[in-house]
Amino acid sequence: MKKHPFMTAVIGLALSAAIGGVASAKNGGGNNIEFKTNLDACCAAASENNDGKAEYRKQTNNGVTKQERFRTQAKIDLPSAALGIVDAASAQTADVRVILSRTGTDYAECTLDFDEIEQEIEMEDGGTVIVSEAEFAVDVRNQFKKGNVVVRSSKGTCDIDLATPGTQAGVPVVQAGDTATVTLVDPSEATLAPASRTLDKDFLQGTF
Repeated sequence: MKKHPFMTAVIGLALSAAIGGVASAKNGGGNNIEFKTNLDACCAAASENNDGKAEYRKQTNNGVTKQERFRTQAKIDLPSAALGIVDAASAQTADVRVILSRTGTDYAECTLDFDEIEQEIEMEDGGTVIVSEAEFAVDVRNQFKKGNVVVRSSKGTCDIDLATPGTQAGVPVVQAGDTATVTLVDPSEATLAPASRTLDKDFLQGTF
């Protein structure tokens, strides 16, 4: 399993060097916390040129949370023999998810929406080739207004409490050291929790 995490380690305000994230202060008592990781090819598709990124941000003001946001983007080179995603049609029906774990225990899972097929022209062996990538994304946020939490999802959805039956929608609260694993879920196990599935094909991973 290959893991090459990108972790920002700039310390500010109330964070210590052990946090591994970014905290920045603003006038008026505001504070921003951010954790990021690059997602590198691993596991079932370690030899393929797939990649992605994940990010968590939290904004507070005078100790009160104003907004939280979590997003993940995953890119799959087409065709992907390891994942069985060969074209736009199979990409559109693929069930791609990101599983968040802490100290070896899965605590949240987000479903990524198919976003687009991106094509680029690259030079190879003195000639040009068209490289196609399928892009998937999840982008969810909490906004706090007058003491109420409003969950907004521009792409995908998240279940933030895998220990509780059903879907607990929201924004997963990421901590330093958490692991993000992007996986392809088999249709026959789509309704099962990660711990109960046996046919997942993990293909990207990173540590916050």
